[in-house]
Amino acid sequence: MGKKPVRHVLGLSGGKDSKALTVLLHKEIPEMEYFFCDTHKELPETYDYLDRIKARL
Repeated sequence: MGKKPVRHVLGLSGGKDSKALTVLLHKEIPEMEYFFCDTHKELPETYDYLDRIKARL
């Protein structure tokens, strides 16, 4: 039986530490997938940052 491919998925908070981790991991694992769970209690700056990221995709 063949090996099942590995899927890399990372949850982000939208904060500066998540951003730094994303930058580092994207260099090492470009196929990484990311997700964000909106609690509707994030800072406005978090939503601004996430909007900028979405615009680049």
